[in-house]
Amino acid sequence: MSTVNLTEAAFNKVVDREGIVLVDFWAAWCPPCRAFAPVFEKASEQHTDIVFGKIDTEAERQISAAAQVTSIPTLMAFREGIRVFSQAGALPAAALEQVIQGVKAMDMTEVHAQVARQQELHGLPREIQQADFAAKWSQGATVIDVREPTEYAAGHVPGAVLMPLRSVPEAVADLPTDHPVYVICASGNRSLQATDFPRQNGIEAYSVAGGTGAWSAEGREVVTGPNARS
Repeated sequence: MSTVNLTEAAFNKVVDREGIVLVDFWAAWCPPCRAFAPVFEKASEQHTDIVFGKIDTEAERQISAAAQVTSIPTLMAFREGIRVFSQAGALPAAALEQVIQGVKAMDMTEVHAQVARQQELHGLPREIQQADFAAKWSQGATVIDVREPTEYAAGHVPGAVLMPLRSVPEAVADLPTDHPVYVICASGNRSLQATDFPRQNGIEAYSVAGGTGAWSAEGREVVTGPNARS
């Protein structure tokens, strides 16, 4: 099957179909896009059970914006209406084949469960107020502190585990999945940002409103030192 050009009118209908759909976001002025085009075309001829769609980002700006395409070429893969892969850059043939085989091998029952979990978390508040957090903390809640080590050492909630914001994306795999996680920083800004990462991985996480500053200001205990624990 050769590639097909997708428009805004047809996009949702095509990607929501059963099976696998690969979409190449491209533009005529983009050299890497032109280099990737024959690779994508050849793969479409080899995998006739897959729809290979192309979206001209200059002509279809609304689709590109909705898909949050910020660099081209960008390849996206959809299966059973769910976006399961997205990556910018011109892939060589071997890498594209690896993506295709990976998408084919996915356990879609698990994928649908993950999507349902993310939708469930999306309906929950992202923040928890200090009084409610204090109650959870007293019951032994898991707390991660996303400030820098020097800030943490100067004073933190007893039992909070240091996990600087920059390390959260990689450290998400170490967080528990069977109970909520409470994320705290100095004032509540960094923790609100950090909360998105575990939630994207199906972990129920809440940002502590007001952060450690509010915790301390309300007369609650703080401990100092890099290794302090209650």
